[in-house]
Amino acid sequence: MAAWSDLIDDLIAEILLRIPPDEPAHLVRASLVCKPWRRLLTDPAFLRRYRAFHRTPPMLGFLHNLDYHKASSSAPRFVPTTAASPLSPSAIGYPSWWCALDCRHGRILIRFFDRLELMTGAVVCAARDCDHLDCHQSPFLVVLVGRGDVGDVNSWACVYSSETGEWSAEAPIVFNLFVAMFPSLLVKDTLFFSCGYDDKKILGYNIGRQELCEIDLPFWDDYEQGIIMTAEDGGLGFVTMEPCSLVLWSRNVGDDGIKYWKQSKVIQLDMQNLFGNPRDLVGFTECTRTIFILSDVGVFAIELKSGQVKKVGDSKPYIIVLPYMSFYTPDLAKGKLAHPAVTVMR
Repeated sequence: MAAWSDLIDDLIAEILLRIPPDEPAHLVRASLVCKPWRRLLTDPAFLRRYRAFHRTPPMLGFLHNLDYHKASSSAPRFVPTTAASPLSPSAIGYPSWWCALDCRHGRILIRFFDRLELMTGAVVCAARDCDHLDCHQSPFLVVLVGRGDVGDVNSWACVYSSETGEWSAEAPIVFNLFVAMFPSLLVKDTLFFSCGYDDKKILGYNIGRQELCEIDLPFWDDYEQGIIMTAEDGGLGFVTMEPCSLVLWSRNVGDDGIKYWKQSKVIQLDMQNLFGNPRDLVGFTECTRTIFILSDVGVFAIELKSGQVKKVGDSKPYIIVLPYMSFYTPDLAKGKLAHPAVTVMR
């Protein structure tokens, strides 16, 4: 028969297991209550259970790039959205000669502007069979997309592996597209990148086969406000913003094997009352199907499944918003593991 103290310990563990991860300060404060709680909340076995129980890493903040033509002053590159965060606002500097390209699986990809042919890139966890709940120590891949010299119609992509320390050969495709420095979307083994509004295309890159393809965007009456994101079925999706609604699109396969876009849902929103004067779609999350809208009163996150709206930042001339999503537990707060890895591409 189990001792009473063992039953109490098990009960405490079950209670602490259910503390929501979206405000990590609660876990940190709980670890300061007493030594037994601190041992439990920094125990690797408990933390694996905690991440598996909650499954979806919370957003701890976001990185951003500003439109320097509209920005009157500099701002911290990282904006925390929780009281406890692995990065402080001043942890990442604000030089005008670099930009954030991607933020995924606990890693941040930064570009320096000394390679004009480099357009954008993405960073992904390379661990086999990983559930992406804790990728801090995992190997990673960096995918870069670029184009040739002026007059060259070849676009290309290549992959860097942290395991081998080597770059793959460039995978070319013959079309003249400008790939925007906007967040990429990962669907299984394929990364999708938005091209400029004039092209109305999406560039797809299969990491395993190292193949590029182009996809036409859904027709939306020449309305320029659209963003790629995860569809409801987990595939490639697209969202457009209209005066009173958000229109969701999904990429489907017909009986004849031909892929096509289908309007899957329309979310009616009182734009003026919710957002003031909404201006741009500036970001999204892959796992929670959340999009970010910039307005004249702030940055708002909208969960497309629930329709829940939350203000996450002040209004600034953001071009993109890159959410940083990760579990931030007391072991990280104590410095047992490194802060988010920053990968720099020159």
